[in-house]
Amino acid sequence: MNRLAIFDIDGTLTDTNGVDDEAYRAAVASAIAVAPDIIDWSGALHITDAEIFRHLCTRHGVGEPSVELISRARTQFVERLTSTLDDEPHRFTEIHGAGAMLQRLESEGWSFALATGGWGPSARLKLRAARLDVDDALLACADDGVSRADIVRLARQRAESFYGRRFDRVVSIGDGVWDATTAAALALPFIGIARGEKADRLRSAGASVVLSDYRDLEVFFAALIDAGVPRATR
Repeated sequence: MNRLAIFDIDGTLTDTNGVDDEAYRAAVASAIAVAPDIIDWSGALHITDAEIFRHLCTRHGVGEPSVELISRARTQFVERLTSTLDDEPHRFTEIHGAGAMLQRLESEGWSFALATGGWGPSARLKLRAARLDVDDALLACADDGVSRADIVRLARQRAESFYGRRFDRVVSIGDGVWDATTAAALALPFIGIARGEKADRLRSAGASVVLSDYRDLEVFFAALIDAGVPRATR
């Protein structure tokens, strides 16, 4: 059987949700000339950097963002992440055990790809900072698609091209409710990576398996075999 694991990045492979949120808010606020503390993307149609930015531009009277405005916001975002990395490298670490897990995937019979709602340059920076070595051909991001479903589909297509085969079992791994709902929409088995209230939200979204990290690799690889498609409980 040909098997593929598709990973989100922030909160799933890299422990960077906090720094990512902080830098994104500041960069977007600067790009559209509003205060960072009024940035609220709860009404965005899709939780991706590109769609959130489009939503905020519309909400704050900028209108549909131009290619130039998107590029400026993305560049400012990466610059802020880079500056924080220089000053506070401890904020860019892997989720416990992620590196060892990625290195072991092939020997366990799994291929992998990455599907992130983040913009590509920021995703690559965080992977490098966390010392996770991933071939760029296996990454799909918010520069490639509007919705997370589009991005996950593209990640699968790129993996098929990269590895030269189609996959019989494809499992999605993520930390956000949007990751679980995307997996459900695509009828993909799902593993949540979270703890505390965040883990509870994933279970409510239908995740049958939620792990705090990858430190117990035997448990993780068993979950890849056993995980089911999310079925929301409420």
